[in-house]
Amino acid sequence: MAESKYIHTLHRAGQDDRLYAWNTRDGNTDAFYQWNGSGWTILWSLPGTGLIYDAVTWREKVFFCDGKHQIWVYDPAGGTICQLVNGPVVQYLIVHQDRLVGAGDARTQAEVEADGGTWPVDSNRDRALFCEVLDYDTWTPNNFIDCKTGQGEVISALGINSITTSDAGAQAQLVIAKPASILVNNGTLGSLDQRLDVVSSVLGCPAYRTMRNTPHGLMFMSNGTVCLMDPSSKEPQQPGFLIFSEFEAIPAAQKAKASAIFHNNMYKIAFAAAGGTTNTKEWWLDLRPPVFPSDNNWYGPHSGDTILMWEVFNGDLVAAQQGTVSMWKVDVEGLWRSMGSASARTSTAITGRMQTPGMKTAKLDAYGFTGVIDDTVSVTMEADIDRGTTSQADSWSAPNGLSSENPAYSLIRPLRYPAHDVQVTMAHASASDAEIHSIYLRSRDRRKQSEKQSNSSQVD
Repeated sequence: MAESKYIHTLHRAGQDDRLYAWNTRDGNTDAFYQWNGSGWTILWSLPGTGLIYDAVTWREKVFFCDGKHQIWVYDPAGGTICQLVNGPVVQYLIVHQDRLVGAGDARTQAEVEADGGTWPVDSNRDRALFCEVLDYDTWTPNNFIDCKTGQGEVISALGINSITTSDAGAQAQLVIAKPASILVNNGTLGSLDQRLDVVSSVLGCPAYRTMRNTPHGLMFMSNGTVCLMDPSSKEPQQPGFLIFSEFEAIPAAQKAKASAIFHNNMYKIAFAAAGGTTNTKEWWLDLRPPVFPSDNNWYGPHSGDTILMWEVFNGDLVAAQQGTVSMWKVDVEGLWRSMGSASARTSTAITGRMQTPGMKTAKLDAYGFTGVIDDTVSVTMEADIDRGTTSQADSWSAPNGLSSENPAYSLIRPLRYPAHDVQVTMAHASASDAEIHSIYLRSRDRRKQSEKQSNSSQVD
């Protein structure tokens, strides 16, 4: 069945964006396409079948690679496409310091030798290569970086480490990732001050589509967490630790297929659930400067969509549906539906673990929330007590006549469970957002009662 393997947006000043895709075809090789408003128009047939693609925009052209052949360049102005005759075979691409940088290699030993090379010397599995400044046709033999060669793992992602959403700037560093290690290249490419540092031999990035720049630094999915880097070359932080069980449950064969985007101050990531083969789970991390990193606000898991990749296209967030060639406009207020379904997708918010004063010697007696939600919307709530020791699940429907001046208030009781800490989960399938103002907890010890209400405001 035909399916998209990768999508990429070409942003043009003063003109509409262009959206491209690399799709498989039934009974044929892969092909390069352009979105025509209602479907895909083929631009070029490619030699590979079912390959992994990566692309960047540079100098008003689209460069892409597939790990098996030399780099391709597409010129939208003239509608021409060709391969870089002197370019290397690489799996991943990025632009750094006005140079095109490629790394990784999907060729087998037999394929390298068929290309006239020597194994493993002429494989780029552990090597990053870069062209001359502003000259993508010139690849000098000495312009390469060897990265922990012969240690059993190969390059799996490229990124630019900066403290802004930009992938350029004076403080930017080239990041080369393997599944279980992160390397940073400091200094100017090709100069004597260039230095490769290993910042982690434990954390890595097995999923190249999760590596995204944010206002706080470079973020990406690692094994069992999401990581955040800044230009200090220290071990990456792990804001994903709070939901580590979600990432640990991803099947090993599906980790490389995870995808992410930074959009509306959220780092949004999609990945496969335990035992799954498609990206059916989404988690969003709120990165607004007033709340992050002091508050790690993860929202999820959201379900109902199967996300291959997200892109921003003409100002809208769009997503490719995994396993198909379908494109969807997503996160549209009032149309909160699932891909290929008339039903609304499920949106979930999970709090951090909370305590009330004296809870260790008391019993959790009640919990609830206040917020703004549409009429008759059904909300499911669950209290996870002492990390799965006990749980309480309830459902509640908002009454008629609610408004922003008359918020909903739900109090569910009694529970009567001993508890050291509690984590509350709320979920709904409304076509509009639910705004949670506060979570309410109450514990009771004989005749005494203790209450706590969080005052944070959050939207999921």
